[in-house]
Amino acid sequence: MARTKPCSNTTEHGSDEASPHPHTAIVYDRARFIPKGTNRAVSDTKANTMFAERAGAYAALCAITLVAFWPVFSLDFIRLDDTLYVTSNPGVKLGLTAEGIRYAATAIVSGNYHPLTVLSHQLDVSMFGLNPRGHHAVNLLFHAANVCLLFRLLTAMTGAPWRSFIVAALFAVHPLRVESVAWVSERKDVLSTFFMFLAMGAYVKFAERKRAFTYARMLVWYALALLAKPMPVTLPFLLLLLDYWPLRRAGSGARVRDFARAIPKLTIEKLPLFALSAVSCAVTFVVQRDSGAVRGMESVTFAQRIENVIVAYVMYLQQLFVPVDLAPHYPMTDYSTARVVLCGVLLAAISVAAFLLMRTRPYCFTGWFWYVGTLVPVIGIVQVGNQAYADRYTYVTVVGVTIAIVWTVGEIVEGRTAIQRACIAVCAILIFVLAAATYRQTLYWKDSIVLFTRTIEVSPRSSIAHKVLGLAHAKGGDVASALPHFQRAIELNPLDRDGAFNLGTALLLLDRVDESIPYLNAATSVYEKPADAYTNLGRALMQKNLLPDARMYLLKALEINPKQNDALLNLGIIEGMLNNTQQSVETLADAVRRAPDNADAHYNYGIALLNAGRTEDATRAFEEALRLRPDFPDAAAGLEQVRGAKPPDS
Repeated sequence: MARTKPCSNTTEHGSDEASPHPHTAIVYDRARFIPKGTNRAVSDTKANTMFAERAGAYAALCAITLVAFWPVFSLDFIRLDDTLYVTSNPGVKLGLTAEGIRYAATAIVSGNYHPLTVLSHQLDVSMFGLNPRGHHAVNLLFHAANVCLLFRLLTAMTGAPWRSFIVAALFAVHPLRVESVAWVSERKDVLSTFFMFLAMGAYVKFAERKRAFTYARMLVWYALALLAKPMPVTLPFLLLLLDYWPLRRAGSGARVRDFARAIPKLTIEKLPLFALSAVSCAVTFVVQRDSGAVRGMESVTFAQRIENVIVAYVMYLQQLFVPVDLAPHYPMTDYSTARVVLCGVLLAAISVAAFLLMRTRPYCFTGWFWYVGTLVPVIGIVQVGNQAYADRYTYVTVVGVTIAIVWTVGEIVEGRTAIQRACIAVCAILIFVLAAATYRQTLYWKDSIVLFTRTIEVSPRSSIAHKVLGLAHAKGGDVASALPHFQRAIELNPLDRDGAFNLGTALLLLDRVDESIPYLNAATSVYEKPADAYTNLGRALMQKNLLPDARMYLLKALEINPKQNDALLNLGIIEGMLNNTQQSVETLADAVRRAPDNADAHYNYGIALLNAGRTEDATRAFEEALRLRPDFPDAAAGLEQVRGAKPPDS
C-alpha cells in the first residue's frame, strides 16, 4: 500500500528494504508532525500539509463511523442488562449527584465492580433522563474517539499513517463492533478502551522521553480504564509486545536475543502497571465469585473450558473474516474431538509462524500475541456466564490481527505502484462493505423483540434469547406470545434460576392457575428474588380460594422483603376475604401509603372501607383510583355502589 513519507530520507517502520537502518524509529516533533532534524527552511510547508492530511484522516474516520452506526439514534434500551445498568437501577437513576456518586463507589452491578462506568451512566441520566437516544449517542461518541485514538497511536508508534488509517477504519466499521456500540450496557467496553488507548499513548511518549509526569499520567489513564472495566488487565503484557515492535526499545536491531535480554529491565519498569492489574484481578474475582457469576467446575468442567477456549479463539478469527450471523449470545455447547483438534492445530501453527517471523516480520509476532494475550481475561478459563464467546470481547483484541495483516500486505506491495493502487481500491471497497454490514447489523438492535427474534434465528439454542424475548412480549402485554419462549428457555436450560418464575408467572397471568403453581413453588427456592416468587404463589393460591396457604406465602414474601408492595396489597385483599375487615383496612391503607400512584391499591382500599361501613372514605378511595386510571370500570362501579347501589364484589 502507498505510504506517506514525511521526508525523502526517512521511511516508515517495518520496511526492511527502503532504509539501511530498517528498524530505527522516526522521532517526530509532536507539535509540528515532522521528523526531527528536518531543514526548517523546507519544513513549514510539509508540516502544514501533514497537519491537513492528519485532520482530514480524523474527519474521514469520524464520518465513516457515524454513517455505519447512524441507526443507533433510533434504538431503544434492551431488556438484557440495560435494565440492570440503567432503566431499573435506582442508584443510576439518581443521576450524577452526591448520593449517586456514593452509590457508584460501592455498587456491584450484574456481578461487576466498575464505578467509572456507573458514573458515566449517571451522567447520561442527568443529561438525557431515560431517553435512549442520548445514551446511545454517548456510546457512539466514545467509539469514534477510540477510532481516532487508535489511528493516532499507531501513527505515533510506526510513522505509517496510511497503514494506521486502514487499521483504524477497519476497527471503526467492522460488524463485530456493533454489540459494544449499540448496547448501552456495553458502555464499559468503549469507556475502558478510551482510557486504555490514552494510557498506551502516554506510554509511547514515555518510551521516547522518560519523564515521571508522563509515567504518572499513564498510570492514571490505566487506573481509569480498569475502573471502567477490568478487561485491560493485560495491558502491561501488551506494552512489552509493543516494546519489541514497533517501539524497538531493546535497540535498533531486530535480534530476538537482544529483546530477550531487555525483558527484565522493561518488566521492572512496568511493575506499577502490574500492581494495578493484580489488584483489579483480585477485586474482580472476589466480586464475581460472591455475586454467583463465576460458574463452578460442577457446571462446566475444566476439560470443557479448555475445549471451548481453543474453539473460541478460532471462532473470533472466523467472525473477523466472515462477520455473519452475529448475535448477543452464543450458548455453551459440546464440540467434537475433531473440531477441537483442528482448531488447536491451527492456533499452534499460527503461533509457531509468528515466532519464526519475529525477525523478518515483527509486526506478525506483536499482532498475533496482542490478539492471544488480550483475550485471556474473557476466554473462559474462569467461566463467567454461560456464553461460549461474545462479540464484545473482540473490541480491542482483533486489532492485533488487523495490524499483522495490514502491515504484511503493505510490505508485500511496497514499491509496486500499480499493486498499491489496487490494494487501496480493495481496502476502500472492503471498508464500504463492512460499513454496510454494520449498518444492517445495528438495525437488529432496534428493541428487544427485534434483536432476540433475530438471535433465535441464528442461535436457536440460546436459552437467554428465548427468555429475554419472552420478557419483552410480557412487558408489552402479550403474555400469550411470551409463553412458548419461556417454555423453550426452561427446556434449553432447566437450571436457569429465572426459568420457573417466568413460566409460572406467565401461566398465572393466562389464568392457567393449576399449571402455574408447581413452577412458582419451585421458583421460591431458586429464583434470585424469592419474595416475588412467594408473592405470585400466594396470588395463585388465592385464586384457588386456598386462602390460609395464600396468606402464609404472602407473609413469607413480606418477611423476606418488607417493601414487596404487591404482597402487601394481596394480603390486604385476603384479609377481607377472610372477613378480617379491620386488618384488611389497615393493611390496604399501608399499601396505599407505600404506592400512592397504584390505582388497584386505592380501589381495593375502597372495597375494604366500604365493607367497614366508612362510605365517605370509600368514596374518596374510588375517586382517587379513577383519577389515576380514568378507564377503570371496577372503580367506577364501586363509586356507583357506594352512592347507594348494591355493593360491588371485592
